This record gives sequence, structure tokens and C-alpha cells, in this order.
Amino acid sequence: MSTSLTILGWTAEGLRCPDHNISFEKNEDEVYKISLVQMPNGTGKTTTLKLLRAALSGPLMWTNSFDKPNSFKKNSNTSSGSFELKLRHSNRRLTIRIEFDFTQDEEIPTYWTTSTVGTDKGFNLPDELVPFLKPEFVKLLIFDGELAAQLLNPHSTNAQDAIEVLYQLPVLKQMSERIEDFWKAKADQSGSKGGEKEKSRRQTRVNQIKEHLEIVEKSKKIDEEKLDKISSQIEDLKHQFSEEIKKDTEEREKHDKAEKILAKTQANLRQVTKALSDLIKNPSELSNRFDLSITELKASFDRVKLPGIAAREFFEEIAEEPHCICGRHIDKEIGETIRKGADQYLGSEEIATINAMKSDINSRINAKGQLSNNELVKAVKVVGTSQDKVSQALQKLDAVKLSASGKDPAIKKIHDQIVSLTAEQNKLVKGNEKYSDVGNQSDRSWNPEILKKRLEEAEDALAETTNTIDLKRKKDILQNIIDRAFEQSKELLSEEIKEQTNDKVEKVMPNNNVRVDRIDRSIRLMEKDSGSAGETLAVGYAFLSSLLFNSNHVLPSVVDSPSGPIDLDIRPEIGRLIPKLSDQFICFIISSERQGFTTPLIKAASEPPFFITLFRKGDDQLEESTRRNFDIIETEDSVAVIGQKFFNSFHSDDE
Repeated sequence: MSTSLTILGWTAEGLRCPDHNISFEKNEDEVYKISLVQMPNGTGKTTTLKLLRAALSGPLMWTNSFDKPNSFKKNSNTSSGSFELKLRHSNRRLTIRIEFDFTQDEEIPTYWTTSTVGTDKGFNLPDELVPFLKPEFVKLLIFDGELAAQLLNPHSTNAQDAIEVLYQLPVLKQMSERIEDFWKAKADQSGSKGGEKEKSRRQTRVNQIKEHLEIVEKSKKIDEEKLDKISSQIEDLKHQFSEEIKKDTEEREKHDKAEKILAKTQANLRQVTKALSDLIKNPSELSNRFDLSITELKASFDRVKLPGIAAREFFEEIAEEPHCICGRHIDKEIGETIRKGADQYLGSEEIATINAMKSDINSRINAKGQLSNNELVKAVKVVGTSQDKVSQALQKLDAVKLSASGKDPAIKKIHDQIVSLTAEQNKLVKGNEKYSDVGNQSDRSWNPEILKKRLEEAEDALAETTNTIDLKRKKDILQNIIDRAFEQSKELLSEEIKEQTNDKVEKVMPNNNVRVDRIDRSIRLMEKDSGSAGETLAVGYAFLSSLLFNSNHVLPSVVDSPSGPIDLDIRPEIGRLIPKLSDQFICFIISSERQGFTTPLIKAASEPPFFITLFRKGDDQLEESTRRNFDIIETEDSVAVIGQKFFNSFHSDDE
């Protein structure tokens, strides 16, 4: 079922941003498709965006490294504040209100939800909105340059999760869970071949493994996220270190030289390790016994003239004929005799396999009549030497870094952070080994794959004792079909959105060599890890428009500084792309970002946009001028001016 959600407006009072009340309603039933909100620096634009995220995400947002409630306090004299977001969901009004009590050191402010049935304390959403209004997905709806960069960072976001949520793929998982519940209910209702005590014992084992598996999978996800986060921090710090060290020419040259040597030794290690792995695949290199056995096998085939000429299928075909190749009539009895005799011969597939074996063995035998060239020992020594060279290169690079750290406190600080985080990273890597450990095959293993097998065995045992084994087999088949449908749908949707994203990127930046290679945890670019700030933002917009515009759901899109870091020659293309982002687009902008952006956007829009300029009070002359000449909304500390004329002429000296 499709979901429709639009933002009607919001009100802020007693908070770090000036008090204001904004409405995007064109009439009682419609909102403006495009709304441009101009707020100069210092007006609380960042605060307003955070409040929007908090209102749409609910209390969960405050437990996710978000700002503390007291940081939204207007001033020392303020004791309370509120933010109210007005929405329309499926033609019904929905209001989410956040109330702040600054006299208390609260962790989470108070939420109130108002719908057609009244006002309830808490964040009480209609069921169909729950998948979309979660912190990670709301980040896509309230979009900025920082998120655009995160979309390209596999340690920061999960682009594929957004695809799954928007196209309701989790429904397939829910179907699988309902099927599981159905079988479990049938098993509970059934009697037991071994008595109720045996049934209870087997049911308890299923429940215990299932609970432990849930704990393991949750723990694994948390630990992997921690490792991803630390790995990302280390990469960022290494980049900072590299940038800092470039400032000193002598140290930069030493650093670059050490890195090149390390890269060369690592490449060589990969090459010799691959050669070693190829040798290990040949059993004859591992032992002379294998060598002798394989060559003797080939000789045995030759002695008994295997695989021979005729295959079993030849005689079976003869038995079907009315006459033998010798002219003799073949009746039913003779045909059956031929078929029985055919069992003494090999099938065509077996013949092909033996011929391939003999050919492969023959091609590998050397002049001494052996398969082994005794290269394995040499290869192991070469790999050991290469590993030593990599270790020496790493030590040399570390020495260069340590030397640079001693000269510059800023570099030393970064170096110390890298060392500390690397130690933590190694500890996590070591701890995460339990999730792949195959030593413990019991029900208390921490390897999810082993636990899934144990759970399968336990469920089979339960099904057997409850006479539901046939039902369980049907359940397993159906769940396998659903799992495959989920994976295939995910892959096909990701591929389609990737293609659409690339089409848009090509139109926006035809001369930039930036294209999407694939979409999984993040958006992966072809032949590079990241682009410039402008390229990253353009890719983010292209992805968003492909994601949101083609779905059956009507969702709003709020963007901060849409053209900030983008070059002037690319801004018009971004402006033309913006109207295709979603059915409702709200843009926060400062005056310096208007050039090359707003005019193309207006031309590409299907209807005139809504313009509003909000500024903080303090310029008496400007305030008086707006009162005389424009349609304004005035509060104690802000003025909001409606209309394109003032929007285009406004410029703050602070910028």
C-alpha cells in the first residue's frame, strides 16, 4: 500500500532559532510543490533542520549521538520551548509536537501526537508511516551536503536499506516470519510421538537456539558497526595526516617514498601469495604420495583401456531398435538382456570425466614422469621473504611518521589518535573472530551459520515428534522462495536505481568522470572512492531523485544549501534536477547560493514556487521597510517575508 506524506508547516518557540511560524499550504487541500526558504547565517537554519529531523524521527533520534535537549535553549532566561510540525498523511492532518523543559536535565524531550482521533502523549504514528520515519531514513528526507558524503561512505550509511524500505521489501521478511509462526502453532497443537515431555524438551531447544541466534546476530551487527566506524575514523585521520605532512617538503618526500616502497612490497606479496595458492591446489606438490597415486591412476586407466569406446547410452539405444547392427531381430527378451549388459559400461558423462582427468594428468607430467616440480617449498620461502620485506617497509613508514610527529604537535596529535584507534581496531577484529569460529559446533556457538544449522536440526527433530515434518518441508521450501525473491528484488532494484542515477549524473556533469559502479551499503563510484564536494552532492541528488520519484509513495524532500559547493556551470543542471526530487521539495538557501540556481529551478518547475525569507530582528530600517512594502509574518525576534521580489533582492551583510 502506498503512503502519502506532506509537510504543511512548522512553528518554533523559545528555541535557539528565532520564533517563527511557516506554512507551505497553497490552499486547504494542496501544498506548494517547491518552497524556497531563505535564511541568512545566524538565523538558526541548522537548528531548524535538526528539529525537523527530531520531529520526524521521534525519541529514537535523541539516543543516536544527537544534540542534548538543553542545547536548543534560546538563552539563559528561557525555561521552556516547543517545536510543532504539521503534516498531512493520506489526506488527514497529523501534528508532532516536541516540548522542551529546560529546568530539567532531560535526555529526551516530551513528544505529543495529534491526529483525527485526538492528542496522545508520545510519538504515536500510523502503522504505514513507521518504516519511513526512522532516523536513518529521515536523513534521506532531510538532506544536506554531509549526508551526500555519507552516502558514498560504506561506514556511515546504508543506501540499500533505503531502497528496501521505500519499495517495502521487508514485507517479504514479514511473510517468512508469519509462515514460521503458522508452522510453530501447528506443532504446538499437535500431539507427540514421544510424549508431551519429549515434545516440550525439543520445543525448548528450538526456542533456546533461536533466542541465542538473535542475541548473536544483534551482537555481530553492533560489533561490525563499531569496527566500520573506527575503520572510517582511521581512514579520515590518515588522510588528515597525509595533508599535514605535505606542508613540510622534506617530510613529504620521505613519506611519499616510504609509501611507494610499502605499496610495491605489498603488491609483490599479493603476487607471490597467489602463486603459492595456485601450487597448493595441485595435490602432487603437497606430497610425493599424491604424485605417485595420481600417475598410477592414469596408468591403470590405460592398462584396462578405460574409458573405452562405447558408452552405456549406445547399448540402451540399440535395445530400443527393432534390429541389431548385425541384422538380428531384437525382441523384448533380447532387449532386456542388452540393457542389463549396458550396466557394465560407463555413461557418456563418466567417459567425458575420465578423458578430461587423463588429459589433465598427461599435460602436467614432466620429463621425469612426475607431476610435481618441487616448487612448493621454494614458493613458501619466497612468500616468507616477501612478508619480511612488507614488515620492514611498514616499520620504515612508521619511523617516518614518528619523525614527522616529533616536529609538529598537530601531526603528533593525529598520529597518536591513529595509533590508539588502530589498537582498538585490532582488538575488535580479534573479538569478531568468534563469529566465524568453526571450532565450537554446539548450540552455544557464536558463529551464526553454525547456529542456523543447529536450529534447522532442532526444528526437524521437533517436526518429527509432532508429526509436522511434511508441513515443515513445505514451510522451508516456501521460505527459501521468499528469501530468493527478496535478494533478487534487492539486486534488480539497486541495479535499476544505479542506471537511473548514472543517467542523471551524466546530464548534470557530462564532462566529469564520475559514475556509480554499484549500490550496496553505500554508493560505490567507478574507479574512485570519492569525488569533490560538488560531485558528491550531484551524485546524492541524482540518487535521491531516482529513489524517491519512481516509488509509489509520496514523501517530502527537504534540502539544505542545495548548490553551496557546486560550481556555477553545474548549478543550472542541479536546479533543473531539483523539481524531480519529490512531490514536495523544501529548500533552505542563503543569498549567495541563488546565482545560477533559482532561475533554472523556476523554469523547470511545473508551477511557481513558494518564496519566503526569514531573518532575525535587529536592523530597524529593514524591518520598517518590509512592514510597509511586503506581506510579512512577524514574531518577537524574527520577520518572515513572503514573495519572490524580496527573496531575490535580499542580502545580509553578515554573509
